Amino acid sequence: MAWGQSEERTAERRIFSIQPLLSISGTATDSLSTPQTGAKDRALIGVISPGLSLRSYNGAFRGSLDYSMDGLVYLRTSQRDRVQHHLTSQATVNLLDGRFLIDVRATLGQQARSAFSAEQSVSSNLGNANQAQLANLMVAPRLRGIVASVASYEFSATAVESRVKNSIIGDGRSGQVAAGFEGLGGAHRLINWNLSANAQRTSGNGQARSVATDSVLAGIRLRPNPDLNLNLQAGKERSNYMTLNQVTASTYGLVLAWAPTERTTLNADWRRHHYGNSHSLGFSHRMARSSWRYADSQMVNSPGAVGASGRLTNYALYDSIFTALEPDPVKRDLLVRTYLQNNGLNPDALGNSGFLSGAATMTRMQTGAASLLGVRSTATVTLSQGKTRRLDPFSSVVDDLSGGGLLLQRSGAFTFSHRLSPASAVSLTVSEQRSSNVTTSQATDLKSLLASWNGRINPYLSYSANLRHARFNSAQRSYQENAVTLTLTQQFQ
Repeated sequence: MAWGQSEERTAERRIFSIQPLLSISGTATDSLSTPQTGAKDRALIGVISPGLSLRSYNGAFRGSLDYSMDGLVYLRTSQRDRVQHHLTSQATVNLLDGRFLIDVRATLGQQARSAFSAEQSVSSNLGNANQAQLANLMVAPRLRGIVASVASYEFSATAVESRVKNSIIGDGRSGQVAAGFEGLGGAHRLINWNLSANAQRTSGNGQARSVATDSVLAGIRLRPNPDLNLNLQAGKERSNYMTLNQVTASTYGLVLAWAPTERTTLNADWRRHHYGNSHSLGFSHRMARSSWRYADSQMVNSPGAVGASGRLTNYALYDSIFTALEPDPVKRDLLVRTYLQNNGLNPDALGNSGFLSGAATMTRMQTGAASLLGVRSTATVTLSQGKTRRLDPFSSVVDDLSGGGLLLQRSGAFTFSHRLSPASAVSLTVSEQRSSNVTTSQATDLKSLLASWNGRINPYLSYSANLRHARFNSAQRSYQENAVTLTLTQQFQ
Protein backbone atom coordinates (compact mmCIF):
# COMPACT_ATOMS: atom_id res chain seq x y z
CA MET A 1 0.00 0.00 0.00
CA ALA A 2 3.06 2.30 0.06
CA TRP A 3 2.51 3.50 -3.50
CA GLY A 4 -1.21 4.05 -2.80
CA GLN A 5 -0.39 6.14 0.30
CA SER A 6 2.14 8.17 -1.70
CA GLU A 7 -0.46 8.83 -4.40
CA GLU A 8 -2.98 9.81 -1.70
CA ARG A 9 -0.61 12.40 -0.19
CA THR A 10 0.00 13.81 -3.67
CA ALA A 11 -3.75 14.07 -4.28
CA GLU A 12 -4.21 15.98 -1.01
CA ARG A 13 -1.85 18.71 -2.27
CA ARG A 14 -3.75 19.11 -5.55
CA ILE A 15 -7.16 20.52 -6.32
CA PHE A 16 -7.00 19.31 -9.91
CA SER A 17 -5.11 16.40 -11.46
CA ILE A 18 -4.68 15.07 -14.98
CA GLN A 19 -3.16 11.65 -15.56
CA PRO A 20 -2.65 10.32 -19.10
CA LEU A 21 -2.13 6.59 -19.54
CA LEU A 22 -1.37 4.12 -22.29
CA SER A 23 -2.28 0.44 -22.28
CA ILE A 24 -1.10 -2.20 -24.76
CA SER A 25 -2.50 -5.71 -24.75
CA GLY A 26 -2.47 -8.84 -26.86
CA THR A 27 -5.04 -11.66 -26.82
CA ALA A 28 -4.92 -15.09 -28.38
CA THR A 29 -8.38 -16.68 -28.67
CA ASP A 30 -9.61 -19.89 -30.25
CA SER A 31 -13.12 -18.52 -30.90
CA LEU A 32 -13.22 -14.91 -32.08
CA SER A 33 -16.65 -15.37 -33.65
CA THR A 34 -19.20 -18.16 -33.54
CA PRO A 35 -19.87 -19.41 -37.08
CA GLN A 36 -22.95 -21.51 -37.80
CA THR A 37 -20.73 -24.49 -38.60
CA GLY A 38 -19.38 -24.55 -35.07
CA ALA A 39 -15.80 -24.42 -36.36
CA LYS A 40 -13.19 -22.59 -34.32
CA ASP A 41 -12.22 -19.08 -35.44
CA ARG A 42 -8.74 -18.70 -33.97
CA ALA A 43 -7.30 -15.19 -34.01
CA LEU A 44 -4.91 -12.72 -32.40
CA ILE A 45 -6.18 -9.40 -31.09
CA GLY A 46 -3.93 -6.40 -30.50
CA VAL A 47 -5.29 -3.46 -28.52
CA ILE A 48 -3.73 -0.02 -28.09
CA SER A 49 -5.63 2.08 -25.53
CA PRO A 50 -4.62 5.68 -24.86
CA GLY A 51 -6.58 7.13 -21.96
CA LEU A 52 -7.02 10.06 -19.65
CA SER A 53 -8.05 10.35 -16.01
CA LEU A 54 -9.18 13.69 -14.54
CA ARG A 55 -9.94 14.48 -10.91
CA SER A 56 -11.11 17.78 -9.42
CA TYR A 57 -11.13 18.35 -5.66
CA ASN A 58 -12.09 22.03 -5.75
CA GLY A 59 -15.00 22.98 -3.52
CA ALA A 60 -16.96 24.63 -6.36
CA PHE A 61 -16.24 21.92 -8.93
CA ARG A 62 -15.85 18.33 -7.84
CA GLY A 63 -15.85 15.43 -10.22
CA SER A 64 -13.99 12.75 -12.12
CA LEU A 65 -13.57 11.61 -15.71
CA ASP A 66 -12.07 8.37 -17.01
CA TYR A 67 -11.78 7.93 -20.78
CA SER A 68 -10.03 5.42 -23.01
CA MET A 69 -10.07 4.73 -26.74
CA ASP A 70 -9.39 1.15 -27.79
CA GLY A 71 -7.86 0.57 -31.18
CA LEU A 72 -8.41 -3.12 -31.98
CA VAL A 73 -6.33 -4.90 -34.60
CA TYR A 74 -7.39 -8.43 -35.64
CA LEU A 75 -4.83 -10.87 -37.08
CA ARG A 76 -5.35 -14.28 -38.71
CA THR A 77 -9.04 -13.52 -39.27
CA SER A 78 -11.25 -11.67 -41.73
CA GLN A 79 -12.78 -9.44 -39.04
CA ARG A 80 -12.12 -5.77 -39.68
CA ASP A 81 -10.11 -3.58 -37.32
CA ARG A 82 -12.20 -1.16 -35.28
CA VAL A 83 -12.22 1.45 -32.52
CA GLN A 84 -14.35 1.47 -29.39
CA HIS A 85 -14.66 4.10 -26.67
CA HIS A 86 -15.12 3.95 -22.90
CA LEU A 87 -16.13 6.94 -20.77
CA THR A 88 -17.25 7.31 -17.18
CA SER A 89 -17.64 10.83 -15.83
CA GLN A 90 -19.51 12.68 -13.12
CA ALA A 91 -19.30 16.23 -11.87
CA THR A 92 -21.09 18.63 -9.57
CA VAL A 93 -20.80 22.40 -9.94
CA ASN A 94 -21.57 24.27 -6.71
CA LEU A 95 -22.54 27.94 -7.20
CA LEU A 96 -24.09 30.71 -5.12
CA ASP A 97 -22.78 29.26 -1.84
CA GLY A 98 -24.49 25.92 -2.44
CA ARG A 99 -27.86 27.31 -3.49
CA PHE A 100 -27.42 26.47 -7.17
CA LEU A 101 -25.93 23.13 -8.20
CA ILE A 102 -25.51 21.39 -11.55
CA ASP A 103 -25.01 17.61 -11.70
CA VAL A 104 -23.63 16.11 -14.90
CA ARG A 105 -23.19 12.39 -15.69
CA ALA A 106 -21.91 10.91 -18.94
CA THR A 107 -21.05 7.33 -19.94
CA LEU A 108 -19.95 5.67 -23.15
CA GLY A 109 -19.40 1.94 -23.53
CA GLN A 110 -20.45 -1.38 -25.01
CA GLN A 111 -23.92 -2.84 -24.46
CA ALA A 112 -25.62 -6.09 -25.50
CA ARG A 113 -28.50 -5.44 -27.92
CA SER A 114 -30.42 -8.62 -27.06
CA ALA A 115 -30.40 -11.03 -24.14
CA PHE A 116 -31.23 -13.91 -26.51
CA SER A 117 -28.85 -13.34 -29.41
CA ALA A 118 -26.84 -16.37 -30.48
CA GLU A 119 -23.78 -14.08 -30.56
CA GLN A 120 -23.00 -13.43 -26.91
CA SER A 121 -19.43 -12.59 -25.90
CA VAL A 122 -17.74 -12.59 -22.54
CA SER A 123 -15.43 -9.74 -23.70
CA SER A 124 -16.24 -6.58 -25.68
CA ASN A 125 -13.05 -7.14 -27.71
CA LEU A 126 -14.71 -10.17 -29.31
CA GLY A 127 -16.83 -8.02 -31.59
CA ASN A 128 -20.17 -9.38 -32.80
CA ALA A 129 -23.46 -8.15 -34.26
CA ASN A 130 -25.10 -8.20 -30.82
CA GLN A 131 -22.72 -5.57 -29.46
CA ALA A 132 -23.59 -1.87 -29.62
CA GLN A 133 -21.96 1.34 -28.45
CA LEU A 134 -24.26 3.13 -26.00
CA ALA A 135 -23.87 6.75 -24.93
CA ASN A 136 -25.73 8.33 -22.00
CA LEU A 137 -25.81 11.96 -20.85
CA MET A 138 -27.62 13.46 -17.86
CA VAL A 139 -27.69 17.14 -16.89
CA ALA A 140 -29.60 18.22 -13.76
CA PRO A 141 -29.51 21.79 -12.41
CA ARG A 142 -30.98 22.47 -8.95
CA LEU A 143 -31.89 25.70 -7.16
CA ARG A 144 -32.58 25.62 -3.44
CA GLY A 145 -33.14 28.14 -0.69
CA ILE A 146 -35.44 29.40 2.08
CA VAL A 147 -38.77 31.24 1.79
CA ALA A 148 -39.58 33.84 4.48
CA SER A 149 -37.84 31.79 7.19
CA VAL A 150 -40.75 29.36 7.02
CA ALA A 151 -39.90 26.68 4.46
CA SER A 152 -37.09 25.43 2.27
CA TYR A 153 -37.55 24.97 -1.45
CA GLU A 154 -35.83 23.13 -4.29
CA PHE A 155 -36.53 23.54 -7.99
CA SER A 156 -34.88 21.09 -10.36
CA ALA A 157 -34.79 20.08 -14.00
CA THR A 158 -33.32 16.87 -15.42
CA ALA A 159 -32.53 16.05 -19.04
CA VAL A 160 -31.40 12.54 -20.02
CA GLU A 161 -30.34 11.40 -23.49
CA SER A 162 -29.39 7.86 -24.64
CA ARG A 163 -28.00 7.04 -28.07
CA VAL A 164 -27.05 3.69 -29.61
CA LYS A 165 -24.64 3.73 -32.53
CA ASN A 166 -26.04 2.32 -35.80
CA SER A 167 -29.39 1.46 -34.21
CA ILE A 168 -32.67 3.09 -33.24
CA ILE A 169 -33.54 0.43 -30.65
CA GLY A 170 -32.41 1.79 -27.30
CA ASP A 171 -32.46 5.47 -28.26
CA GLY A 172 -34.32 7.46 -25.65
CA ARG A 173 -34.70 10.88 -24.12
CA SER A 174 -36.51 12.28 -21.13
CA GLY A 175 -37.05 15.63 -19.50
CA GLN A 176 -38.31 16.32 -16.01
CA VAL A 177 -39.07 19.42 -13.94
CA ALA A 178 -39.85 19.27 -10.24
CA ALA A 179 -40.57 21.58 -7.33
CA GLY A 180 -40.48 20.76 -3.64
CA PHE A 181 -41.24 22.62 -0.41
CA GLU A 182 -40.64 21.50 3.18
CA GLY A 183 -40.96 23.12 6.58
CA LEU A 184 -37.69 24.40 8.01
CA GLY A 185 -35.80 21.79 9.97
CA GLY A 186 -36.41 19.09 7.37
CA ALA A 187 -35.85 15.58 8.66
CA HIS A 188 -34.57 16.83 12.04
CA ARG A 189 -38.01 17.87 13.33
CA LEU A 190 -40.35 15.49 15.13
CA ILE A 191 -43.19 16.33 12.72
CA ASN A 192 -42.85 18.26 9.47
CA TRP A 193 -44.74 18.83 6.21
CA ASN A 194 -43.73 18.72 2.56
CA LEU A 195 -45.22 19.39 -0.88
CA SER A 196 -43.94 18.30 -4.28
CA ALA A 197 -44.92 18.55 -7.94
CA ASN A 198 -43.37 16.69 -10.86
CA ALA A 199 -43.79 16.62 -14.65
CA GLN A 200 -41.89 14.20 -16.89
CA ARG A 201 -41.85 13.52 -20.64
CA THR A 202 -40.09 10.53 -22.23
CA SER A 203 -39.78 9.28 -25.80
CA GLY A 204 -37.80 6.78 -27.84
CA ASN A 205 -37.20 6.27 -31.55
CA GLY A 206 -39.76 6.95 -34.28
CA GLN A 207 -41.71 3.78 -33.48
CA ALA A 208 -41.96 4.44 -29.73
CA ARG A 209 -44.77 6.48 -28.19
CA SER A 210 -44.16 9.60 -26.16
CA VAL A 211 -45.17 9.17 -22.53
CA ALA A 212 -46.19 11.92 -20.11
CA THR A 213 -46.43 11.62 -16.32
CA ASP A 214 -47.44 14.35 -13.85
CA SER A 215 -47.92 14.20 -10.09
CA VAL A 216 -48.73 16.41 -7.11
CA LEU A 217 -48.06 15.09 -3.58
CA ALA A 218 -48.46 16.28 -0.01
CA GLY A 219 -46.64 14.58 2.83
CA ILE A 220 -46.03 14.41 6.56
CA ARG A 221 -42.54 13.59 7.81
CA LEU A 222 -42.15 11.89 11.19
CA ARG A 223 -39.01 11.39 13.25
CA PRO A 224 -39.96 9.30 16.31
CA ASN A 225 -36.28 8.88 17.23
CA PRO A 226 -32.94 10.12 15.87
CA ASP A 227 -32.34 6.87 13.96
CA LEU A 228 -35.69 6.66 12.13
CA ASN A 229 -37.31 8.91 9.54
CA LEU A 230 -40.75 8.31 7.98
CA ASN A 231 -42.38 10.26 5.17
CA LEU A 232 -46.05 9.58 4.35
CA GLN A 233 -47.20 11.03 1.01
CA ALA A 234 -50.46 11.08 -0.95
CA GLY A 235 -51.78 12.91 -3.97
CA LYS A 236 -52.81 12.65 -7.61
CA GLU A 237 -50.95 11.55 -10.71
CA ARG A 238 -51.73 11.11 -14.39
CA SER A 239 -49.92 9.16 -17.07
CA ASN A 240 -50.40 7.33 -20.37
CA TYR A 241 -48.01 4.41 -19.89
CA MET A 242 -50.75 1.85 -20.62
CA THR A 243 -53.38 4.00 -22.35
CA LEU A 244 -53.52 6.28 -25.38
CA ASN A 245 -54.73 9.21 -23.28
CA GLN A 246 -53.58 10.26 -19.85
CA VAL A 247 -55.40 8.65 -16.91
CA THR A 248 -55.72 10.44 -13.57
CA ALA A 249 -55.62 8.36 -10.40
CA SER A 250 -54.78 8.58 -6.71
CA THR A 251 -51.30 7.74 -5.54
CA TYR A 252 -49.73 7.35 -2.12
CA GLY A 253 -46.54 6.00 -0.60
CA LEU A 254 -44.20 5.61 2.34
CA VAL A 255 -40.50 6.47 2.55
CA LEU A 256 -38.42 5.05 5.42
CA ALA A 257 -34.83 5.69 6.44
CA TRP A 258 -33.38 3.81 9.40
CA ALA A 259 -29.78 3.93 10.63
CA PRO A 260 -29.60 2.04 13.94
CA THR A 261 -25.79 2.24 13.93
CA GLU A 262 -23.08 4.03 11.97
CA ARG A 263 -22.41 0.76 10.14
CA THR A 264 -25.98 -0.26 9.31
CA THR A 265 -28.53 1.50 7.10
CA LEU A 266 -31.96 0.55 5.75
CA ASN A 267 -33.81 2.65 3.16
CA ALA A 268 -37.22 1.81 1.73
CA ASP A 269 -39.61 3.56 -0.65
CA TRP A 270 -43.02 2.12 -1.68
CA ARG A 271 -45.52 3.89 -3.92
CA ARG A 272 -48.88 2.94 -5.35
CA HIS A 273 -49.49 3.65 -9.07
CA HIS A 274 -52.42 2.69 -11.28
CA TYR A 275 -50.02 1.18 -13.88
CA GLY A 276 -48.15 -0.90 -11.27
CA ASN A 277 -46.67 -0.26 -7.84
CA SER A 278 -43.04 0.77 -7.49
CA HIS A 279 -40.62 0.21 -4.64
CA SER A 280 -36.98 0.37 -3.65
CA LEU A 281 -35.26 -1.31 -0.71
CA GLY A 282 -31.63 -0.92 0.22
CA PHE A 283 -29.80 -2.53 3.12
CA SER A 284 -26.11 -2.26 3.93
CA HIS A 285 -24.00 -3.37 6.84
CA ARG A 286 -20.26 -3.08 7.20
CA MET A 287 -17.98 -4.68 9.73
CA ALA A 288 -14.30 -4.14 10.35
CA ARG A 289 -13.29 -6.23 7.33
CA SER A 290 -16.49 -7.04 5.48
CA SER A 291 -19.38 -5.41 3.66
CA TRP A 292 -22.89 -6.78 3.09
CA ARG A 293 -25.47 -5.24 0.79
CA TYR A 294 -28.90 -6.04 -0.60
CA ALA A 295 -31.03 -4.02 -3.02
CA ASP A 296 -34.53 -4.65 -4.37
CA SER A 297 -36.28 -2.22 -6.69
CA GLN A 298 -39.23 -2.13 -9.07
CA MET A 299 -39.60 0.85 -11.36
CA VAL A 300 -40.50 2.08 -14.82
CA ASN A 301 -37.66 2.26 -17.34
CA SER A 302 -37.61 4.59 -20.32
CA PRO A 303 -36.34 3.29 -23.70
CA GLY A 304 -32.66 2.41 -23.44
CA ALA A 305 -30.52 -0.14 -21.60
CA VAL A 306 -32.55 -2.33 -19.22
CA GLY A 307 -31.10 -4.47 -16.42
CA ALA A 308 -27.52 -3.25 -16.84
CA SER A 309 -27.61 -0.48 -14.26
CA GLY A 310 -28.20 -0.35 -10.56
CA ARG A 311 -25.97 -3.34 -9.84
CA LEU A 312 -23.70 -3.55 -6.85
CA THR A 313 -20.02 -3.30 -7.71
CA ASN A 314 -16.67 -4.19 -6.19
CA TYR A 315 -16.05 -0.45 -5.88
CA ALA A 316 -19.27 0.12 -3.88
CA LEU A 317 -18.52 -2.79 -1.55
CA TYR A 318 -14.97 -1.74 -0.72
CA ASP A 319 -15.96 1.91 -0.54
CA SER A 320 -18.31 0.86 2.28
CA ILE A 321 -15.53 -1.04 4.07
CA PHE A 322 -13.07 1.89 3.86
CA THR A 323 -15.61 4.47 5.08
CA ALA A 324 -14.39 4.09 8.66
CA LEU A 325 -10.74 4.38 7.56
CA GLU A 326 -11.20 7.50 5.44
CA PRO A 327 -14.40 9.58 5.85
CA ASP A 328 -13.46 12.07 3.11
CA PRO A 329 -15.04 10.75 -0.15
CA VAL A 330 -12.35 12.17 -2.44
CA LYS A 331 -9.47 10.65 -0.51
CA ARG A 332 -11.42 7.40 -0.07
CA ASP A 333 -11.97 7.16 -3.84
CA LEU A 334 -8.20 7.07 -4.39
CA LEU A 335 -7.73 4.61 -1.52
CA VAL A 336 -10.38 2.21 -2.87
CA ARG A 337 -9.19 2.34 -6.48
CA THR A 338 -5.58 1.77 -5.43
CA TYR A 339 -6.59 -1.21 -3.30
CA LEU A 340 -8.66 -2.79 -6.09
CA GLN A 341 -5.86 -2.34 -8.60
CA ASN A 342 -3.22 -3.78 -6.28
CA ASN A 343 -5.42 -6.83 -5.65
CA GLY A 344 -6.40 -7.41 -9.26
CA LEU A 345 -10.09 -6.63 -8.72
CA ASN A 346 -12.28 -5.03 -11.37
CA PRO A 347 -14.12 -2.04 -9.87
CA ASP A 348 -17.05 -2.52 -12.26
CA ALA A 349 -20.13 -4.61 -11.57
CA LEU A 350 -20.10 -8.36 -12.04
CA GLY A 351 -23.78 -8.61 -12.94
CA ASN A 352 -25.83 -9.25 -16.05
CA SER A 353 -25.23 -7.23 -19.20
CA GLY A 354 -28.87 -6.34 -19.74
CA PHE A 355 -30.44 -5.60 -23.13
CA LEU A 356 -31.78 -2.70 -25.21
CA SER A 357 -35.47 -1.85 -25.14
CA GLY A 358 -37.34 0.54 -27.41
CA ALA A 359 -40.42 1.04 -25.22
CA ALA A 360 -41.34 1.74 -21.59
CA THR A 361 -40.86 -1.30 -19.34
CA MET A 362 -41.45 -2.32 -15.73
CA THR A 363 -38.38 -3.95 -14.18
CA ARG A 364 -37.80 -5.55 -10.82
CA MET A 365 -34.12 -5.92 -9.93
CA GLN A 366 -32.81 -7.79 -6.89
CA THR A 367 -29.11 -7.79 -6.04
CA GLY A 368 -27.13 -9.14 -3.11
CA ALA A 369 -23.41 -8.80 -2.54
CA ALA A 370 -20.86 -9.56 0.14
CA SER A 371 -17.17 -8.80 0.36
CA LEU A 372 -14.68 -10.18 2.88
CA LEU A 373 -11.33 -8.49 3.38
CA GLY A 374 -8.44 -10.49 4.83
CA VAL A 375 -4.84 -9.63 5.55
CA ARG A 376 -3.70 -10.70 2.07
CA SER A 377 -6.85 -12.21 0.56
CA THR A 378 -10.30 -10.94 -0.42
CA ALA A 379 -13.48 -12.69 -1.50
CA THR A 380 -16.49 -11.12 -3.22
CA VAL A 381 -19.86 -12.68 -4.08
CA THR A 382 -22.61 -11.02 -6.14
CA LEU A 383 -26.02 -12.43 -7.05
CA SER A 384 -28.67 -10.65 -9.11
CA GLN A 385 -32.06 -11.29 -10.64
CA GLY A 386 -34.01 -9.07 -13.00
CA LYS A 387 -37.61 -9.45 -14.21
CA THR A 388 -38.79 -7.16 -17.02
CA ARG A 389 -42.08 -6.82 -18.87
CA ARG A 390 -43.23 -4.33 -21.46
CA LEU A 391 -45.46 -1.66 -19.96
CA ASP A 392 -46.65 -0.01 -23.18
CA PRO A 393 -49.18 -2.29 -24.98
CA PHE A 394 -49.37 0.04 -28.01
CA SER A 395 -45.66 0.11 -28.91
CA SER A 396 -44.66 -1.51 -32.22
CA VAL A 397 -40.92 -1.53 -31.49
CA VAL A 398 -39.29 -4.92 -32.11
CA ASP A 399 -37.03 -5.97 -29.24
CA ASP A 400 -36.70 -8.81 -26.71
CA LEU A 401 -40.14 -7.98 -25.25
CA SER A 402 -42.13 -7.45 -28.44
CA GLY A 403 -43.40 -11.07 -28.23
CA GLY A 404 -44.79 -10.47 -24.76
CA GLY A 405 -44.05 -12.40 -21.61
CA LEU A 406 -41.61 -11.81 -18.78
CA LEU A 407 -37.88 -11.63 -19.43
CA LEU A 408 -35.92 -13.17 -16.57
CA GLN A 409 -32.18 -12.62 -16.14
CA ARG A 410 -30.16 -14.22 -13.36
CA SER A 411 -26.45 -13.88 -12.75
CA GLY A 412 -23.90 -14.74 -10.12
CA ALA A 413 -20.18 -14.20 -9.67
CA PHE A 414 -17.53 -15.18 -7.15
CA THR A 415 -14.10 -13.55 -7.04
CA PHE A 416 -11.18 -14.56 -4.85
CA SER A 417 -7.94 -12.59 -4.86
CA HIS A 418 -4.68 -13.10 -3.00
CA ARG A 419 -1.79 -10.67 -2.74
CA LEU A 420 1.51 -12.42 -3.43
CA SER A 421 3.59 -9.37 -2.53
CA PRO A 422 3.05 -5.63 -2.04
CA ALA A 423 3.35 -5.29 -5.83
CA SER A 424 1.53 -8.36 -7.22
CA ALA A 425 -1.66 -10.39 -6.75
CA VAL A 426 -3.58 -13.25 -8.33
CA SER A 427 -7.37 -13.54 -8.64
CA LEU A 428 -9.97 -16.02 -9.85
CA THR A 429 -13.52 -15.12 -10.98
CA VAL A 430 -16.30 -17.60 -11.73
CA SER A 431 -19.52 -16.22 -13.19
CA GLU A 432 -22.73 -17.30 -14.89
CA GLN A 433 -25.58 -15.44 -16.57
CA ARG A 434 -28.92 -16.94 -17.60
CA SER A 435 -31.69 -15.28 -19.62
CA SER A 436 -35.11 -16.74 -20.39
CA ASN A 437 -38.63 -15.89 -21.56
CA VAL A 438 -41.23 -18.59 -20.91
CA THR A 439 -43.74 -17.10 -23.37
CA THR A 440 -41.37 -17.10 -26.36
CA SER A 441 -39.36 -20.19 -25.21
CA GLN A 442 -36.08 -18.28 -25.60
CA ALA A 443 -33.14 -19.00 -23.30
CA THR A 444 -29.39 -18.45 -23.14
CA ASP A 445 -26.68 -19.45 -20.65
CA LEU A 446 -23.17 -17.97 -20.47
CA LYS A 447 -20.57 -19.31 -18.03
CA SER A 448 -17.04 -17.95 -17.66
CA LEU A 449 -13.88 -18.56 -15.68
CA LEU A 450 -11.16 -15.90 -15.45
CA ALA A 451 -7.76 -16.28 -13.77
CA SER A 452 -5.57 -13.16 -13.48
CA TRP A 453 -2.09 -12.18 -12.35
CA ASN A 454 -1.62 -8.45 -11.74
CA GLY A 455 1.39 -6.50 -10.62
CA ARG A 456 3.42 -3.31 -10.73
CA ILE A 457 6.92 -2.96 -12.10
CA ASN A 458 7.17 0.55 -10.63
CA PRO A 459 4.64 3.08 -9.28
CA TYR A 460 3.52 4.00 -12.81
CA LEU A 461 3.99 0.81 -14.84
CA SER A 462 1.71 -2.20 -14.26
CA TYR A 463 1.05 -5.52 -15.97
CA SER A 464 -1.58 -8.25 -16.03
CA ALA A 465 -1.89 -11.76 -17.46
CA ASN A 466 -5.34 -13.33 -17.85
CA LEU A 467 -6.56 -16.82 -18.75
CA ARG A 468 -10.22 -17.11 -19.76
CA HIS A 469 -12.62 -19.96 -20.48
CA ALA A 470 -16.24 -19.37 -21.53
CA ARG A 471 -19.16 -21.59 -22.49
CA PHE A 472 -22.31 -20.33 -24.19
CA ASN A 473 -25.50 -22.30 -24.84
CA SER A 474 -28.72 -21.40 -26.66
CA ALA A 475 -31.25 -23.13 -28.91
CA GLN A 476 -29.67 -21.54 -32.00
CA ARG A 477 -25.98 -21.96 -31.24
CA SER A 478 -23.47 -23.11 -28.62
CA TYR A 479 -19.74 -22.55 -28.37
CA GLN A 480 -16.69 -22.65 -26.11
CA GLU A 481 -13.90 -20.10 -26.01
CA ASN A 482 -10.41 -20.13 -24.50
CA ALA A 483 -8.16 -17.10 -24.45
CA VAL A 484 -5.00 -15.66 -22.94
CA THR A 485 -4.39 -11.91 -22.60
CA LEU A 486 -1.24 -9.99 -21.68
CA THR A 487 -1.53 -6.27 -20.82
CA LEU A 488 1.00 -3.53 -20.03
CA THR A 489 -0.22 -0.15 -18.70
CA GLN A 490 1.88 3.00 -18.33
CA GLN A 491 0.65 5.95 -16.29
CA PHE A 492 2.15 9.39 -16.91
CA GLN A 493 2.45 12.22 -14.40
